[in-house]
Amino acid sequence: MTMVKNRTAEAIAPMLSAFHIIGDRPLRAVWQGFTEGSLDRMVLIFNQVSLIVIANEDDDSIDFTTADTTEGSDLGDINASLSEPWRTFIGKPFGWGWVTVNQQGYCDGLLLSFGGIIPQIVLNVRASSIYIDSISVGG
Repeated sequence: MTMVKNRTAEAIAPMLSAFHIIGDRPLRAVWQGFTEGSLDRMVLIFNQVSLIVIANEDDDSIDFTTADTTEGSDLGDINASLSEPWRTFIGKPFGWGWVTVNQQGYCDGLLLSFGGIIPQIVLNVRASSIYIDSISVGG
């Protein structure tokens, strides 16, 4: 099992590096972009660095990267910072990030946490659109 775990970690390390770049910076704003009514891009702003999430319409996977962006950049169509679920997390430090891989081997989602290590948000690509759901954890 250790061998499989090591290979998996090596394979997805470049993807996961985006979460390391964000570190524990606070979430400042969330912008959403739409094409033909479909949410296909998001920009989560953490001070001087942003997490850019894109729905890949060719295979319904999720692509993401970090970039140095500012409020003046082409961020998206709608500032979603004050809408649910984002307003709950504005000002909170980024916690952890995870990727999800489906049975066909495609990365089709992200789990995100703010202010801790328990995942609170899932971003999932379905039918070339990003869906945003809150995760409730029982106690």
